[in-house]
Amino acid sequence: MEELIRFGEKYFDEVEIAVYRTRGVGVSIELNEISMAAVKSRSITVIRGIAGGRLGLAVVDSEEKEEVKRAIEMAYRMARLNSRDEKWVSLPEPGKYHEPFKPNEELREASPDVLVEMAVRGIKLAREKDPNAVVVGGGGGVGWEESHVVNSHGIDVFQTGGAAHIYFELVGRKGDTVTPGIFEFDARRDLNLDVEGVVERTLQKIQWAYSVKSSKNEEVPVILGPWATAGLLYFALFPAFSGERLVKETTPLGDKLGQQIASEIISIADDPFHELSISPVIADGEGVPTRRNELIKKGVFRGFVWDNYWAKVKGVESTGNGVRDLRSGGISIGLHNVVIENGRKSLEEMISEIDHGYLVDGLQGAHSSNPDNGNFAVTANPAFLIENGEVVGSSVFLIAGNIYELLKQAYEVSREVTVMPVMQTVITPYIAFENVRIAGK
Repeated sequence: MEELIRFGEKYFDEVEIAVYRTRGVGVSIELNEISMAAVKSRSITVIRGIAGGRLGLAVVDSEEKEEVKRAIEMAYRMARLNSRDEKWVSLPEPGKYHEPFKPNEELREASPDVLVEMAVRGIKLAREKDPNAVVVGGGGGVGWEESHVVNSHGIDVFQTGGAAHIYFELVGRKGDTVTPGIFEFDARRDLNLDVEGVVERTLQKIQWAYSVKSSKNEEVPVILGPWATAGLLYFALFPAFSGERLVKETTPLGDKLGQQIASEIISIADDPFHELSISPVIADGEGVPTRRNELIKKGVFRGFVWDNYWAKVKGVESTGNGVRDLRSGGISIGLHNVVIENGRKSLEEMISEIDHGYLVDGLQGAHSSNPDNGNFAVTANPAFLIENGEVVGSSVFLIAGNIYELLKQAYEVSREVTVMPVMQTVITPYIAFENVRIAGK
């Protein structure tokens, strides 16, 4: 790598080389059967160089020396064609890094057979427990990645690690009732995936969904499950924490630092070192040390996250939140591992305290939320009706509102947490909100 950096310095004022080696094992489930099992490996090298304030990027599916040299030359040609970026300051410098995490070596060479066995076991258990249920989808995966980021300012960071996940999606049919697709996840940094627990939780929801209940226009307590919470916050809230949006004045949090923006029971942090994180990292995509960043503490907004570029534009320190897009090679601001602090009550206790309300498992349409103001309009499906402290059936309804208003209505978070390995990792409890306005369907 040192030789390649010196080669790059012949063309660029400063240069960065990032190598990613990935191995992925996956299985897919369709209609009670294994539909696919595969192993994929890939090596990618990303070149990012700056010449006279002009940025050049190149991505090559190789780490072979001569191929990388050609990619450096390609990035230089690209830089010459680009306009000068008057905001550019420099690539980052080395910093103090957290102690590296010890990876689970069993994930490095995991076989598809392990996931196939888990999938078959889950399908068999679901069919035995409820013959009316069909495992319409699902799958599992084991991912392993090694990354090496170096630049001409002395950054030289190597990281390695992996994680595994499994999920099952079930649909039940009893008489004329066909339930919506209902699924559950498990994800962790080893192969001890809780197949039985995932299936059992999914089947419980299928049983609730067999009894269809109508909904109406009203204000009621609503408990959002992990999938619903992660999806809504990902689109409506998380982008607002970006320092780039602060500079561009497209975040509603621009003047809210130190102010109450949520209920006191809501605390959210980006914590790559959390014990349940499935991708703990000591450096971000450009080699800047990562750290725990508090976003909301007891309802109070604590600060933005930054990558190297926008931090230097603003004149602040990067928080280690530069995330690399391996398709383009570019860096943008992103969150590593969002942790929503859990509480003391179990989900069962939370449900038992509701006379009339809903447990919402999934939200459709969260992707259309507007992070510039926090507005959203979603369909709660599946949603489960709670009467006198018990779940008595399933329903569908609409919720439209503002994420900041909703967060102020939160009154309880569960003891249980779920690791949601989608879009970005979110570790979240169930969250109960009071006086949520719903529109029946």
